[in-house]
Amino acid sequence: MNSKVSILIYTHSEYSFVWPALIGQMNKHVDKTIEVNFLYNENIDDINLYNIPEDWVKHTYQEDLIWTKRVNCVLPQIKSEYILFLHEDWIPIAEVSGKILEEMCDVMANNNWDYLLSYSHFSVTDNQPGIFTGYDDYYFYKSDSHIFQPAIWKHSVFEEFSGVLNKTKHQNEDQECLAFMRNKNTYEVQNVKTVRQYRTTNSLIFPHMHTLAEGLWTFTKYPTLKSLLDSYGIDTDSRGIHTWWELDTQ
Repeated sequence: MNSKVSILIYTHSEYSFVWPALIGQMNKHVDKTIEVNFLYNENIDDINLYNIPEDWVKHTYQEDLIWTKRVNCVLPQIKSEYILFLHEDWIPIAEVSGKILEEMCDVMANNNWDYLLSYSHFSVTDNQPGIFTGYDDYYFYKSDSHIFQPAIWKHSVFEEFSGVLNKTKHQNEDQECLAFMRNKNTYEVQNVKTVRQYRTTNSLIFPHMHTLAEGLWTFTKYPTLKSLLDSYGIDTDSRGIHTWWELDTQ
C-alpha cells in the first residue's frame, strides 16, 4: 500500500444510507494503491451487513467521544505521512490518482505546507497569480485558513488539530478552528479556467459531489447527483432538497 498518503473516511451508522454510493464510487474511481481507512461508531449492530470492502482498514470510535477525539483516536494507527480526509457524504465522481496524490504530498513536503484543500473559489483565484502545478490550468493558491474537506493534511498537523481542539463535527470550521489553522501553512488547488462553473467536480486531487448539506440532498447544486444515488438503490425521496447551498458553482 501507498505509505506516503492514505485516505481516512469518518462516518456514523446514522449515515449508512449513503454508504452504498460512497463504496461504489470509491471502488470505481480510487486508485487501488491508496490505503483507505474507514472510521465508524463501535456500537453499530453488525458492520458485516454493509459490504465494506475487505481491503479497507476498519477502525471504530467510542460513541461518547466528541468528534475531534473520535478522529484523533485512530490517527496513531495510520502510518502515512499525509492523510486525505473526508466524511462519508463526499463521494468521488472521477479518477482519484495515487500518482497525483503522491506528487501533491511531495510539493507539500518540499514547501513545508501543512494542508492542501482539493478545490478553491474564484474569490481566491481572482486575487492571486497562483503556482503552476504542472497540470494544465491547475494552480496552487495560498489560503487564509481551511475549509475542512476533502483535503490532504500533514499527519502531525491533523493529529495536533484533533488533539488540542474539542469540537463537534459541525464546529470544525468555527472561529477557534480557523484561528488554529491560520498559524499553519495552508494551500488550495484549483483549475483556474473552470473555477466559476466547476470547483469540486473537476478537482485535481479528489473530484467529488457533496451529497448532503444540513441533512438535505444537494440536487440543486449537483443536477446529476439524484440519478447517481438512485443507481445505487438509495431512497432519494427520504429527505428534502437543499435549495440555496453554494449554488454559484459546482
